Amino acid sequence: MGDTRAAPTEPRVGGLPTWACPVCEHENAIELDRCELCSTPFARLFVEPEDRVEIEPSRAFAWSLLLPGLGHWMAGRKVDGIARMVLFAWVFGTLLVLVVSRWGVGLGSTLPIFLVYLAAALGLEVTSAVDARRLAEGDEPLVSSRLLLWAAVGLIAVSVVLATFLALPAARGR
Repeated sequence: MGDTRAAPTEPRVGGLPTWACPVCEHENAIELDRCELCSTPFARLFVEPEDRVEIEPSRAFAWSLLLPGLGHWMAGRKVDGIARMVLFAWVFGTLLVLVVSRWGVGLGSTLPIFLVYLAAALGLEVTSAVDARRLAEGDEPLVSSRLLLWAAVGLIAVSVVLATFLALPAARGR
């Protein structure tokens, strides 16, 4: 059998080297940063193809219900999975601290913070499960990593505001 390696690109007329676009295969002058025809960047030549992990969508969904982020991990999106696991650990841990610290006396004035964190934990669990299913089906997630980050920032801001308003009366002696 013959050699299956790709032959190097032939120089252009005038002796200038070229690069073949990985998308449209157009020969471009080496000094160009983007393809003349489709605007694909030159750097795309060096991108490794993404290995896709095969998992049944229902299994990815179930793993994320067990622990948000685990379905992402199983679907090959490990960084997204770890981010969701850490966020869930923080939110759920805060819920546990609130419940344990108020055990026997009731939630009282901490009820608003408890409800915010409960909603965040449930929201994270449901969206992670749905997104894990979507990833396993080959679709993009509904909640991107960037949106997840901003949701965490929002949760911190709401927590600070609520904690301030709940602690203010106690600090004034009411």
